[in-house]
Amino acid sequence: SMIDREHAVLTQVNNVVGTLNILYAMRQDFPDCHLVELGTMGEYGTPNIDIEEGYITIEHNGCKDTLPYPKQPG
Repeated sequence: SMIDREHAVLTQVNNVVGTLNILYAMRQDFPDCHLVELGTMGEYGTPNIDIEEGYITIEHNGCKDTLPYPKQPG
């Protein structure tokens, strides 16, 4: 998401505009509802290592593999 200026700007616009769209829709249709939003730290906590983007190689219980990181579901 932050590999260059163009991707960083697109990510920020999508995040801010998407959040505003949700907030205005909630205000209009569900005024008593609350929004809880988690950022990266809500997902990963604050580990004592860098949070990699791309792929990470993990070795566990004698097995080793390279996985997309952060996770890429679907």
